[in-house]
Amino acid sequence: MASVSVSGLTHKYGGNAKVLDGIDLEVADGEAHAVLGGSGAGKTTLLNLLSGLLRPSSGAIEFDGRDLADVDAAERNVAQVFQFPVLYPGLDVAGNLGFPLRNRGWRRAAAQRRVEEVAELLALGPLLDKKPRALSLFEKQMTAIGRALVRPDVALVLLDEPLTAVEPAAKWQLRQALQRVRRELGLTMIYVTHDQTEALTFAERITMLHQGKVLQTGTPEDLYERPAHEAVARFIGSPGMNLVSARVSNGELRIGGQSLCPCTLADGNCVVGFRPEWANIGDTGIPVSVRSVRPLSTIGGVQVALVTAEVGGATIHVRQPMHTAGNGQARVRIAPERLVLYRHGRRL
Repeated sequence: MASVSVSGLTHKYGGNAKVLDGIDLEVADGEAHAVLGGSGAGKTTLLNLLSGLLRPSSGAIEFDGRDLADVDAAERNVAQVFQFPVLYPGLDVAGNLGFPLRNRGWRRAAAQRRVEEVAELLALGPLLDKKPRALSLFEKQMTAIGRALVRPDVALVLLDEPLTAVEPAAKWQLRQALQRVRRELGLTMIYVTHDQTEALTFAERITMLHQGKVLQTGTPEDLYERPAHEAVARFIGSPGMNLVSARVSNGELRIGGQSLCPCTLADGNCVVGFRPEWANIGDTGIPVSVRSVRPLSTIGGVQVALVTAEVGGATIHVRQPMHTAGNGQARVRIAPERLVLYRHGRRL
């Protein structure tokens, strides 16, 4: 496997605006790394640059310190898995798995042993003699992943939204299989997705892309608890982080003229961010107007609700027990130690 280093990577198509603008990215050898972002963020372009299908307008790409600027895609030892599995319909699962090995001149017996090893890892053994038309979509994608992993010289595995076409009930199973295989084989994987759940539950670290720029790279906990940019705060979480206009004045942080807590920042406008579970609706705190209360689930015998309220001209959401949700005019108490403050979109 390989470590990946990307610095100052920029790409544009023809004379159009930059799709990627100054991307810096470090992926450790054997790491599970997710690239997360909405449509048009530049995720697939980044993968195609890493694989060598595209050449960057500027910037550097290195695998294990080796500059790949003039290295063709076929020589990069990169395996790529796409949204929709593409298999050879005339070959059975064993034939599809072994095709990359035969294409590189492996002896039949050695190729068969390697196919059986990968099939065992992915629980594909019972399917080896089946043609793609007899497989479920989940089994087809597992076969496509196995074909990407069958070459032992693969330096990097790129996964381009591999769960998009898979039934929701099978997504967790496929993520678990990917994680298990990565650990057992020591693979370096970069997993591109627009789905935060996939990124948060698969990756050791996540890079958030937005409009061709990296907004933050960190652990799932970093992005959830300490988002570095308002766009990350909105994207991560369901619902996303509450963001409310505030002001620092004379050593106090204020929302709508009400003092929230002491603050040592310089006076001026800012934005206060907090997760729905970091606040409580009750009798103390900042005045709010409760607009709706929606039951979510029952935890430990207590029904939990999502409360929607308005404060400081913004709509916020709070998770708390249904019986304490309140109605009409109430107050919200926010834990000061959990607050995240922003100015000009960036975390302070």
